[in-house]
Amino acid sequence: GRDGADALLSALGALDANQRGFVWLLAYERNYRERIFAALAANHGRGAPPAVPAAQLVFCMDDREEGTRRHLEEINPAIETLGAAGFFGVPMYWLGLDDEQPTALCPVVVTPANEVHETAADADALQRRRQRRALRREWQQRLHRATRDGSIAAPLLTALAAPLALGAMALQSVAPAYLGDLLRRRREAFDRPLTSTVSLAGNETARAANARFGFTDDEQAERIAGLLRTIGLTQRFAPLVVIVGHGSNSANNPHAAAYDCGACSGRHGGPNARVFAAMANRREVRERLVARGIAIPEGTWFLGCEHNTGDESIAWYDLDRLPAARQANFDALVRDLAEATRRHAVERCRRFASAPREPTPARALRHLLGRRYDWSQARPELGHATVATAFIGRRAL
Repeated sequence: GRDGADALLSALGALDANQRGFVWLLAYERNYRERIFAALAANHGRGAPPAVPAAQLVFCMDDREEGTRRHLEEINPAIETLGAAGFFGVPMYWLGLDDEQPTALCPVVVTPANEVHETAADADALQRRRQRRALRREWQQRLHRATRDGSIAAPLLTALAAPLALGAMALQSVAPAYLGDLLRRRREAFDRPLTSTVSLAGNETARAANARFGFTDDEQAERIAGLLRTIGLTQRFAPLVVIVGHGSNSANNPHAAAYDCGACSGRHGGPNARVFAAMANRREVRERLVARGIAIPEGTWFLGCEHNTGDESIAWYDLDRLPAARQANFDALVRDLAEATRRHAVERCRRFASAPREPTPARALRHLLGRRYDWSQARPELGHATVATAFIGRRAL
């Protein structure tokens, strides 16, 4: 009654500012803890794995992937997600089509012994692409030098370009998503995208010091078996197993590597996912896996992709090799993933002061895209923020 309330208030008045703050902190943490325990009790048993998964997706165990995984499994309980270090047990030097030098994609404490190259299906088309990219870079350098050469041409060129630059800056300020996406599409159309594949073995020469080109069949089998055992995926294989690397791109981020994959030395993990899938699909590798106690069904197909945690987009690799029998599985998975990333975008917008209140999924995705291209956003993702709880236990939790 009233006497009890008065006693509580008098006790509160007897505390100094630090003591009151500590009491409030304990109350806040207790409230949060009880809400977590209540959620666990209410959902006990819901996280049991499906008897026959419709698809299995192996994500990096980066905390920014957890929301997408959770939404995906809620949308379709027949989908199973798993976590692993984002280099997926394949330490390597990677040389992409447009790379000048190979880069190490593995934890910083590991020195790769193998190098893998991305190769184009059409050598002539690759040569034309490189010529066009070189032409684009050359004109960029010419314009840069022309505005700084000290002649009358410099101020004249600057004056002529000023209206265009002003328009671009205005558009970038009010519609960064539109401008950034437009420039990306124009750049890709000029460079002309190519169909490519990964070269895992052969007579090519490694460019990195102390590395050799490719992986032997036994090495490939060891790496596939090592990861599958680590994550517990040695049976119950789904028709489609997707290896999901991740990375991020943004216009103004002083800590860019912090938003990429830590297991890949602060770089994008898509190539590792792609190489792992290419290895796991090889008949020679699967035969060696059987000898190691892992039998992957003939109908199971591995796919690699890269999830951009900046704007929730997903880039798929080697879809031209997807068997026709798995096309329906892939189409269904793409629909579920699209819905999961939309829901995750809404969830992420709750953390951003600049985000619209209660946005639709489409508007939330647009906001994330805008943050990625916005010059004023030095922290477009907030990094590894807002993580308060970690669970260690069986999946049924």
